[in-house]
Amino acid sequence: MTSSKEVAARAGVSRSTVSQVLNGHEHRFSPETVTRVKEAADGLGYRPSAAARTLARGTSDIVITLVPDITFGPRLRDFLDALTSGLEREGYVNLLRFANAADPIDDAVLGLRPRAVVSLAPLEPSDRSRLQRHGALVVENSRAAQEHLDTAIGHRQAEHLAACGYRTIAAAVAVDAREHRFASPRAAGVHEWSLRNGLHVLPTLYVDLTQEEPAAAVAQLPELPLGIAAYNDEVALAVLGAAQQLGRNIPDDVGIIGVDNSPLARIATPTITSIDFDIEFSARSMLRIILDHDSRIQDSAAEEVERRLQVVSGRSTPSTDHGAAPAPMPHHTQ
Repeated sequence: MTSSKEVAARAGVSRSTVSQVLNGHEHRFSPETVTRVKEAADGLGYRPSAAARTLARGTSDIVITLVPDITFGPRLRDFLDALTSGLEREGYVNLLRFANAADPIDDAVLGLRPRAVVSLAPLEPSDRSRLQRHGALVVENSRAAQEHLDTAIGHRQAEHLAACGYRTIAAAVAVDAREHRFASPRAAGVHEWSLRNGLHVLPTLYVDLTQEEPAAAVAQLPELPLGIAAYNDEVALAVLGAAQQLGRNIPDDVGIIGVDNSPLARIATPTITSIDFDIEFSARSMLRIILDHDSRIQDSAAEEVERRLQVVSGRSTPSTDHGAAPAPMPHHTQ
């Protein structure tokens, strides 16, 4: 078995330098020294033990991603796959944990001494402080930044519906309270943009995703052409089925736009227009933050995520050239 002593001899440095470079303290040395140590370690097939790295750094090679208690859709899975693959290439293990609203940071999380904790929903200040006291890098969107992004999604949906010619707009959200932290600002964004641009706004449509309830909710809508901005593609599909069940023509009577550009939207009949995220860009940005050990998501990165939001046209709204894009080919992250 190769030892750090052999790596040090090949690189022409001390064993202490080898230990520090390979245990997360390479910023203390020149790029040339870091390169020599890493090349020597690779050439000899040497890897320091996980226990040694944990002792040296005070944290492990584990990253924990806290997934909020919301619908776990295919696009969220794509993002997590991309982030996990990127971390794996850098020598980290990404563990997923569904965040319990009552206690997202329990002793099991802290006991792993994670290098970083990525929260896909804003943490409470007390939870954030607790993690930081245990040496973990905390990576998250601020509550204000998350709300801004969700509001921007609502704006984009309303803008597309208006470009399609609808003068009456309604937002549709799931009844499930777990979704409301994201759904409420999206609905607010739909209302805000619509009112600012002279559209008639109907009360928010609350949809219970069961067999009969969507039809009962859609039956309350007036018999006139209107556009519906759904919280996500699952809600959009429920509204679509209910409208068809009630004999409403899609998209002449009812136009529908969802969020996520999920496979669900692509196989629906008719296909569902949706807002797409640049998953690969978001995963790369998150990975860079972890590797740079910088917990703050830069405003420029958040703005770029917003800029990359894209309307992917389906047949649930009339065709339009206003900011729409053709449906992309299916993409699978390795």
